[in-house]
Amino acid sequence: MSTPTDSELPGHTALLDICAAFGANPTDARLLHHRSNAVWLLPHDNLIARLAPDTDLRRQRATTAVTVTRWLAGRDQHIALAPAHGQQPLRSHGAVATLWPYRPSTRPNPAALGALVRRLHDQPVPPFPLPRYQPLNRLREALSVDEEREQPALDSSERSWLKERIDAVLGEFATTDFPLGYGLVHGDVHDENAVYDQDSWVLIDWDGCCLGPRELDLVSTLPDHFHQDTDERREFIAAYGRDLMDWPGWTLLRDLTELHSLGSYIRLAPTKPAAEQELHHRIRSLRSGDREAIWHAVA
Repeated sequence: MSTPTDSELPGHTALLDICAAFGANPTDARLLHHRSNAVWLLPHDNLIARLAPDTDLRRQRATTAVTVTRWLAGRDQHIALAPAHGQQPLRSHGAVATLWPYRPSTRPNPAALGALVRRLHDQPVPPFPLPRYQPLNRLREALSVDEEREQPALDSSERSWLKERIDAVLGEFATTDFPLGYGLVHGDVHDENAVYDQDSWVLIDWDGCCLGPRELDLVSTLPDHFHQDTDERREFIAAYGRDLMDWPGWTLLRDLTELHSLGSYIRLAPTKPAAEQELHHRIRSLRSGDREAIWHAVA
């Protein structure tokens, strides 16, 4: 079997192997998402299986997600959804996988999400090693993957512009002081990454959790290309207790987040036309400075 790359998401065969190793039932499995991970619903066990290519980075991310959420659940059951019981992560057929209880996503209101992030940021730094936030590393890796393709998703002009823009933003990051300090951050807070578990909202999808500036978990309150409702932003801010736009450095976080989002689309572009179309749309709007352009997530 060839060595997996981070641009090739595992398929159904890998899911069958993972289920066999974990003792889960793959009958009627349904693919829910196919972006940074292949996310499957296992209806007979009421589980979610998250599969990624079995690379060093993805193994580290999966291990961190399991370790952090189990630690948080032991401290406060109202922050993170704990993984399914059993040895995790699992590796099989070129995939690394984690399994989680399935909770239907009805999406929290902004105030509930803001209070949830406040609860997370009140936690101490975990008593075990955590990866440190490395801005735009995933985007740079995606660019390297794309350059090695026979038919790259990006043309030379797009690639050159992105590399220059990455260098400029990283240079700004290196000289920025973050007023909320460094701590445990989720890294991808938005309403799709919270579910209702028993009697409270909890965060899911901890692949990007790390030790980083706490401001990273507040980027959903910033005006960006997804054009979130202003009233919803105010509700989140009131519940969290801090308005990120009072800080002059907020545009750096917006730029980091928008650039980071391109990585998964670069990886998926050769096999998913909708991802390729969205990728070029996003790059055009960034290059032209068109803040009115609306971005759409491609699952």
